[in-house]
Amino acid sequence: MRARGHHTWSLEELHFELGTAGVKSDFSSVFRAMAKLEMEGQVRRVELDDGRTHFEMTSEHHDHLRCSRCGEVAAVPCGPVAAAIEQMEALTGFAISDHRLVLTGTCLRCQQTDAPEPARSSAPAVTGRLAGASA
Repeated sequence: MRARGHHTWSLEELHFELGTAGVKSDFSSVFRAMAKLEMEGQVRRVELDDGRTHFEMTSEHHDHLRCSRCGEVAAVPCGPVAAAIEQMEALTGFAISDHRLVLTGTCLRCQQTDAPEPARSSAPAVTGRLAGASA
């Protein structure tokens, strides 16, 4: 799991990669291995609202971005969510101990691939960043 470029792995992806690496396994063996690794705390189960169970290596808590077109998953720090959690605690009286947040959208690669062709115009193209915009 560490050697490949994925952040999260579905059971199907793990089974396929094992086969590609020449490791013979059946799906139930992959399932049992991941359950054992999860119980040992080496991996964490991640639900990404796509109907499949995913796993990631255990690390500091973070949230996820998921591309609804290609399925790419990116980890993002929880910093911006921390203030909202404090507000929710103040409003509700709950002491929030954990959260899972998956934001769904379109990754940059899919945006560029599926972007419509710009309309042809005789006006000169505008380039550069907008004033105040950050990279």
